[in-house]
Parts: sequence; structure tokens; C-alpha cells
Amino acid sequence: MKMHRQSLVIFFVLILSAIAVLATAATALAIATKNIAVSKVTSTSAVIVIETDVASDVTVDYGQASGVYTGSASGTNAIRHEIALSSLIPSANVFYRLTITDAADPATSITIPEKFFHTAHFSGEPFSFAAAGDHRPNSDTTVQPAMWGTIVGQMTGEGLDLALNVGDIIYGTGSDSLAQNVAKYQGMFAVTTQLTSSTPMYVAAGNHERLNYADSRAGFEQEFTFPVNNGASAATEGEHYYSFDNGDTHFIALSTEIPGQEGMITGSQKAWLEQDLAANEEPWIVVFMHRPLFSGQHGGDPWVNLSNTAGQQNKADIHALFLQYGVDVVLEGHDHYYLRHVEDGIQYIITGGGGAPVSGTPALGPGDVFGAGVYEHVKVDETSSSLTISALDSTGVTLESFALTMPELSLTLDKAYWANLADYQNNVLSANFTLVNSGAGGASNINVESLSASGDVAVLTSTPFSLGSLAASASMDTTVTYQVPQGVATFLSTFRATCTDDRGFTYAYP
Repeated sequence: MKMHRQSLVIFFVLILSAIAVLATAATALAIATKNIAVSKVTSTSAVIVIETDVASDVTVDYGQASGVYTGSASGTNAIRHEIALSSLIPSANVFYRLTITDAADPATSITIPEKFFHTAHFSGEPFSFAAAGDHRPNSDTTVQPAMWGTIVGQMTGEGLDLALNVGDIIYGTGSDSLAQNVAKYQGMFAVTTQLTSSTPMYVAAGNHERLNYADSRAGFEQEFTFPVNNGASAATEGEHYYSFDNGDTHFIALSTEIPGQEGMITGSQKAWLEQDLAANEEPWIVVFMHRPLFSGQHGGDPWVNLSNTAGQQNKADIHALFLQYGVDVVLEGHDHYYLRHVEDGIQYIITGGGGAPVSGTPALGPGDVFGAGVYEHVKVDETSSSLTISALDSTGVTLESFALTMPELSLTLDKAYWANLADYQNNVLSANFTLVNSGAGGASNINVESLSASGDVAVLTSTPFSLGSLAASASMDTTVTYQVPQGVATFLSTFRATCTDDRGFTYAYP
């Protein structure tokens, strides 16, 4: 009996020990991450957004090699943290590890396994990005459609440098409290964190975000961290429309949902857009927004409703700005399908098949090129002289793929010489140049607009003159003559030329 009683005591001690271990484990797992997202990535900086279920202290250790952390940044006693990383190396991987501690119970801590992202690429380096949207639920719920998880999984596997979202990401309502609205975004983050922890996602708000309601607007502004525009309304609309650069591409997010201006780009936003386009120096321009400028199904929208005079004028004005400044691609949503429309060489692409019920295959109208009523997303592979755009359905099948190309002209001096004795005696120097098109697209209507030379050297070749066309990867020779005064051994000569690409867009060099 004694031995039996002793065994019982040991048994209960073991049980109690196991309970203590389980209790400790439950405490350690009490911190849950609601969102991990990389955002505002530049060549040398980024912001890591971490949201937890309890107030927490967060430390981000980061560096240029896996497991080797040379920098650290932290935030304290908050549910949502925006932690800035600085002094990063341009066009390089950044590896980071998160340590999250319960602010009220410092003994409770979790470490998130290492993740990484890529800082903005140098000009001339290829990279890839994707676009999707309209993955809102079909009812008032925080649970995202299962199909959105499939689309996010596809994008996660594509090794993207960034992602664009064209809106309608939750099912907002006018009666949502701030907490209810935030819960819907957290339902989205439960799906997207697998992507956004390594790939920044930039969002253009949709009509279902309900920004015309104060709590819904507050939720959107609280839950996202984007670049801030420098327009006249930056204090109130700074993150609703914005721009950023990566590689050779300038990205512009526009909002078709500014309260009181729904369905249009007008007022301060339109003024900022023109200023931003005018200041851009990147060869590619990609715009993303929610409502389509062309080919939309929502007949009440100002751009779609032909009897809406103000909307039709605004539509013409915005397209004219895009055309004037050489916008290449406009990515849109709102309609739940894929549709590509081409207007004056600009690709307007609706990618609204992110998870909300598909609307069926759209009928093609004037300017429409291809449509498909399926769940899908768009992947873009960028180089300095090409954008390869592929529409992929939820099974991975390519719906269509096409490339936009541009020329890249460069000029090199082959030799300078006196063509004959008379030229030598008259100080007339000939120079042979090779013009090379190293781009992926052909150059036509190549026109040398002006020639100049430094010092007292005079250009004898008359301008303007035409050099015709030059296919991709081809070259041609041209000769220019100069009057060179005695005693001049070296001088600088500048060419200014223009050409058009295969879409009729004009380029100026330099």
C-alpha cells in the first residue's frame, strides 16, 4: 500500500508538472501577429509594419546576409508598429528577424523566423511585380474569399519585388465602427501576410472600402502605410494617392474614391498628378487605380455614363495627361474580370478577378483587345526597354501575354579625321559616329534635332536631319563635320535627337 500510495503521488506530480508546462506554453503563444508587411521600400529604406493582438514591444534585427544582423530598430508598447529601417544597401536583399514581447508581461516573447525583401532596384536592372484586386467578400464579413488565398499563393511563389492592389479589398459598410472596419482589414491580412512579409503591396482604394464614412476612412488610413504625396491636400489625402520609383519604372497610385469626387480624378489630386508626371524621369510609367477609365460595366460611374458631362470631360482630361506624359500601362479593377483595352497606345487593363464573384466574360467593344471572365492576376516583368505583361488565371494558365518595348539609342565616336587635303588646310574635321539601338523595340523617324560643340568649334552639318529607322539590336553610321580652329586639340559635341517607338510614342535623347 505504501508503494502504491507513493506511486500515486508521483503520478499526480507528473500531471501537475505537465499542466504547468502546458500553461507556460499557452502563455508563450498568447501573442498573435495580425499582420506583418513590408512597405515604403526605397533604395535605402523601408518600413516594417507589425500588428499584434496585445500591446507589444517589437525589435527588428536586420542585415545584408541571412542570420547576420548589423542593424536593429524597435517599437514599444503598441498594438500596431511602423518600424523604419534606414541606411540599407540599394538593390540588395535585406534579411530581418522579429522579436515580439508582451508589453504587459516581458517574460512572454516570440521570435518570428527570418524573412527578407529587396530594396528598390537600380536603373537598368530587371525586376517583376504583379497586380490584382476585387477580392472583397460577397457579404458583410471579415473572412476573405478562398480564391483570394489562391491568388496570393500564386503571387507569393512568383518571387515578386512588389505587388499592386487595385482596390475593393474588404466589404465595408456605412454602419461599420472603427473596430469592425479594422477587423475586416485584419481578415485580409490573415491571407496576405505570407506575401507582404517579403513583398510590399501598394493599394489603391476601391468603392467597397467606403471612404466616404468617417470610421471606414479612419480604418483604411490606420491599417496601411504608403508613401505620402506632396500635393496641396497632402495633410488629409497624403496616402490616398502617391507615387514611387523602382528600377526604370515610375508607379502612380490614384484614388477614384476621394469623398465628394468619387469616380473621377479632379481637384488637388488632378493637379498633383500633372506635377508628378511632369517631374518623372523614369522611362516606364505604370498607373494603378480602382475604377476603369474605359470599358467599365458600372453604368452609373461618371467615366462610363456618357450623359455625365463632367465625367466625360474629366475622362478626356485624364487620358490626355496620360498620353502627354507617356503613361504606358493603367491597371484598374471594379469589374470582376480581366479586360485589356488600348487607347492611343496606352494599355488599360482591368484585373478585377481577385476573389469577388466573377461577372462573366466581358463583351468586347471598340478598343477592347482581350477579355476573360475568370479569377486572375497580372504579372509584369520589367527591363529598361521592355514590359512583358502576362494575365494568369487561378490555375496558372496564361490567358494572354504581350510585350511593350522601347528603343534605347546611344552614340559612340568611331574616328575623327581630315577627309582630304583641302579639309585639312581649312580645319574641317570629319567624325564618324555609330548609333546603336540596344533596346527591345524599334526606333523610327530618328531625327537629329540639333548639334553643338564646345569652345569655338562650329558644327558644319546642318540640322535637323533624318536618320530613318533602326531595328532593335541594330546600328547605323553617320558622319558630322566641324570647323575646328587652330590650337584646339579636344572638344565636346552634343547630339539632340528624337524618335518614335512601335506604338508611336516619342522619345528624346538625351
